[in-house]
Amino acid sequence: MIVLQSLIASLLAALLQVPPSPTPLPSASPTPVVSPTPLASPTPVAQLSAQPFVADHLYPGGVLSIMIANSTGTINASIDNPIVTWNVDQNAHVVTITAGQTLGRAVLTISDGSGQRVLIPVRVAVDAAKLLSQTLTLQYTGNPVDQGWLQKTVQQTVLRNMQLQPGAAQAQTNFNLPALAPGSIGAFDTQIQVPGNDSYYPVNAVVNVNLQNVAAQAFTPPVLFYDDDPEHIATEGVLYRGHIEPGGPVRLYYYHDNNAQPRDLAVVFSAPSGSSTVQLIDASAGPSIDVMTVGHNVTRDFLTRKPNNQGIIQTIVPGSPYIAEIVAMKPLDGAAGNIDVSILSGSALDVAVLSIAPNTPDSAIPGLLAQAKLPGDGHHRTGVFNVSGYAQDTLAYRVGGDDVSLDYGLHSPPTLEPPDGRDFGEYGVWRTLNFAVTNPTDQPATLYLYEQPMGGPVRSSFLINGTPPLADIQCARASERYQIAPITAPPGAMTIQLQTMTDGGSFYPLEVGLTATPPSPVPPPISAPNGCFPKPQTTATPAASPQPEPTGR
Repeated sequence: MIVLQSLIASLLAALLQVPPSPTPLPSASPTPVVSPTPLASPTPVAQLSAQPFVADHLYPGGVLSIMIANSTGTINASIDNPIVTWNVDQNAHVVTITAGQTLGRAVLTISDGSGQRVLIPVRVAVDAAKLLSQTLTLQYTGNPVDQGWLQKTVQQTVLRNMQLQPGAAQAQTNFNLPALAPGSIGAFDTQIQVPGNDSYYPVNAVVNVNLQNVAAQAFTPPVLFYDDDPEHIATEGVLYRGHIEPGGPVRLYYYHDNNAQPRDLAVVFSAPSGSSTVQLIDASAGPSIDVMTVGHNVTRDFLTRKPNNQGIIQTIVPGSPYIAEIVAMKPLDGAAGNIDVSILSGSALDVAVLSIAPNTPDSAIPGLLAQAKLPGDGHHRTGVFNVSGYAQDTLAYRVGGDDVSLDYGLHSPPTLEPPDGRDFGEYGVWRTLNFAVTNPTDQPATLYLYEQPMGGPVRSSFLINGTPPLADIQCARASERYQIAPITAPPGAMTIQLQTMTDGGSFYPLEVGLTATPPSPVPPPISAPNGCFPKPQTTATPAASPQPEPTGR
């Protein structure tokens, strides 16, 4: 019984005992998220490259080596315009290109075995102009010298020192002209720029110009070379040829217009037997389809330059002709000129007026000079004329008396050769008209020099008493008196000197005179009913009776 109670008590004690807390499990840390290991980037392939990367400024026949870097496998080349050829050195990784004769642009593609490509712009061209010399010398005469003329003469000399490529833009010059007293010298640099295009590289150059003002004796040519036959240029060849001996100065007057094809008109001096130093007083004009303005500009400029002995000095050697003038004439253009020529030292000279194809090289000129003269047009407006003492007239005028006048431009000076040559219009003739004025009153008198057209439209320039400025008369047609200049005649005697030349393209004869009656101050506008070129009338007018053809062109 006691044992049973003891068992029951143990059992109850076991049932009532609080079980011990279980041993806690160790805390588990969250499983870390492991980033995936990044994949390794592939090693970049080196980019195919070329040096130089532009094949510019290649001349025909020029060679350029292009270094190729980072190529894989075989190097190949191709081009979209075959202006160059090439050779590939696979070991040295060099592409050598050689320019052909075709000018232009292209793209050269260089590739390798991996398929990479590099594009290289290619250009084959030539310089827009060639400079013949880095140094020039210009000798000129005159006292005083018009700075505008000298500026133009220097520019012309500089431009003729360049050979422009066909179709190239005109060269631009920039220089500061020194002022030189007679007998002095100076030097300056001239900047020259010629723009480029697809076929031509631009040119930037500097030319040193030595300038010398030379004292020279004024001269009056007794002989006139007249060149106006054929008047209309129909082909290339020799239009006129003349010979000049030392001690025998001449004046060349030339006048031509072009027909349907572009061509150049050139005035060329050559030394057949030895070197010659010559003075040239040149007033040339053109090209222009307005032949009246061309002729007028020749007269105007010559009347200004000749009294001042304003010209250039040029030494001409055998085998090297000197081109004094070259005029690029389009269809229907006209050109004309007065050139006084005096040999200062040395041998005789030949002068020729040539019609040549555009862009004819200087090297071809000697061969052209040897050609026979082109046939004339049958008008015989050419030859050699004696102008010594010709066209020197004096008219007496008395204040209060009758007007005095003279017609000129209708006759021809005496011919020397050939016998059938004629210069109706007296082109190239320097005319001097002296008015011997007597004023018997005790008061100054106002007089008027005037002109009156007699043959049709005419333009005129007059030098009065040898003093500029010129009286420059615009185009007149109607047979009316137009004022040249007013003159004040004091009591007693005086001389009024009027000097002029006929204008190529104008119509003659022309009357000039002295009067006390005021003439029209200026010609009317060219489109006025009595103007030089009136507008067509709206009503029909009867045909005029045939009249003799006036002198003119």
